[in-house]
Amino acid sequence: MSIKALMLGTSAVLLTAMAAPAMAERPPAPANMMDAKANAAADAAADRLDIERFSHEAALMKDLGSAQMNVTKNLPIARFELDRDDPYPAWFAHHIALFKVFPPAVLQPYMDMDHSRRLQRLVAARCQAISANGMTAVWTANEPSVLPEDFYVAYPEYRGARIDHMLRARKIYFAPNVDHPDVLAMYRESVTQLLRLCPSIDTFIWVTTDAGSGFAWNPGLYPGANGNSDGAARPLADRVSGFMINIQQAAAAAGKQVRININQIEPRRWMIPTFGPDVEENIVRKLPAGLAVNGKEGPDGKAFETSIARPAASPFYPVVGLVVPGFAPVKANTSPRRAYELGQPDTVQFNYRLFKATAGQPMGDRLQRLAALRGFAVSEVGEDQASNLIEAWQSLDRVALLMQPLDFGGMLRFGHVLNRWIARPMVPYPQELKDEEVVAWKPYLFQARGEEQASNLADIQAMRMYEGWGARLLFQQTIETALPEAEKAHKLMVDIAASRTDPEARAYWDLTARRVQALIYLLRSANNMVLFQAQLDRVNGIAAKPEANPVLGVQADWPRQDMVNLARAEIDNTVALERLLAGTSGPLLDLAVAPADEYTMRLGPDLRAAMRQKIRTMNAHWRDYDRMFTIPNP
Repeated sequence: MSIKALMLGTSAVLLTAMAAPAMAERPPAPANMMDAKANAAADAAADRLDIERFSHEAALMKDLGSAQMNVTKNLPIARFELDRDDPYPAWFAHHIALFKVFPPAVLQPYMDMDHSRRLQRLVAARCQAISANGMTAVWTANEPSVLPEDFYVAYPEYRGARIDHMLRARKIYFAPNVDHPDVLAMYRESVTQLLRLCPSIDTFIWVTTDAGSGFAWNPGLYPGANGNSDGAARPLADRVSGFMINIQQAAAAAGKQVRININQIEPRRWMIPTFGPDVEENIVRKLPAGLAVNGKEGPDGKAFETSIARPAASPFYPVVGLVVPGFAPVKANTSPRRAYELGQPDTVQFNYRLFKATAGQPMGDRLQRLAALRGFAVSEVGEDQASNLIEAWQSLDRVALLMQPLDFGGMLRFGHVLNRWIARPMVPYPQELKDEEVVAWKPYLFQARGEEQASNLADIQAMRMYEGWGARLLFQQTIETALPEAEKAHKLMVDIAASRTDPEARAYWDLTARRVQALIYLLRSANNMVLFQAQLDRVNGIAAKPEANPVLGVQADWPRQDMVNLARAEIDNTVALERLLAGTSGPLLDLAVAPADEYTMRLGPDLRAAMRQKIRTMNAHWRDYDRMFTIPNP
């Protein structure tokens, strides 16, 4: 079958080796599916730009000597999975899974086939670009991935593990039961169609137990080990190895030899690993060559060969295009499977220049790495400013390092995006806000619990890692230690921009300086938010009754002064950030192009209007402090 036919959306065909499950009656369209036709024109334009960018990036990768390229990077979000009543799908709607691209026949009535055909067209075009540049494709995704509830209602025997995080989801979500032979047949169908569309794929790298995925009866599942009761006694090693071998055999039947590596979500300190040491060892022992778990290939546990050169760090999301080269030693990338990761669209060119300038140079220790980076800095800004650029990068690197104690998933991302600090007001009685004061931010909170939790500035997806007075002190010290480094980097970038005589170079470094300034405003705002909430909690805990008739000479007490001064600082900071955004032609923050694409994980194109509303709301609630505290009568 031709690529063109597949791109037009031909029906999938099951391998004769495993029979297709019987199809139930076609269900109604999912209640929360967005109208694809309403977004068709914008999507078509976005897809044309995607193909152009990907083709350009493929050419850059070829020039760097890359042998492989990730084909699934930044594919469009599955809007039909988003749910206006539940924030949790935001964690998995932007992840790719096999069944989103090639839903097997029995699943198609329950999926958004317009979205699947769109993904098929993009994957086909990307694979053509990869092949044209002499590389093979790597498929990265999350498996086994969540499926719609209506599908499980029709086929209850296919329901696998519950995978949602109970305090972050309002609804219940399940991955498929990969113990069931019909589900394995569905995976065979899907991967067969994928490899027909993109025969250049030779490597699959999957993550599991995260973002809507998981194997049944593994202890790392957020609800705890669970799954179909019939599989409770089956060893996890048999389930995982059987799933992987099934995919490998389907590829072989399609005439392709593929490698697969499944990585568990990296367990944080409070998490249980998906694959404990004994389970991991048993899985590896059962795997044939070419299949691996956590980077250990079967059957002897040798390292699964991947050699991906990582891009310069971009640790300050939602700030875009602000890249920080690492100063740690870098091993020479001599693998026949070498690949380069060039980052997001705003960092591709920078990372290409970085890899190109440092190629072949010894960087095995810190001194060698620093020398290579200085040579790159000379190529960027000339000898006269190279040391300043290195110093600016080092300051930004220190900012990222200093913020690590606050990293429970990226503080700026969790605070300003998932919790919408950037757009939500700081007020004493947040539950009293009117609809027009919350409409720009409240629908996008990653908050699945009640109004009390949603009103708490420090409650981010039920983690509360920045809550309490001790957290306030730690947070404040961290931010106030990092800010001088960011301000130093900003001054250096401003000086570099001013030294450029070429207009294009001046504009580039001026934009970089503005991105550092945006970072500074976001850090200040984060500090204000955590400090304000800690003081608000303290005051509410004391529950002191304000004096009805304060005598002459009563002064403003410390908690009142602290809260009103923090509120004023946040207003002024928001004004400054909004003005910076208004006065900058290039992108500073990652904003959706269309309002339909704003969701919990991404800020919207109307952010400036939301920030102006935040300022109006905070200024409209100054008298609220008089209800909470004794009014000064100096």
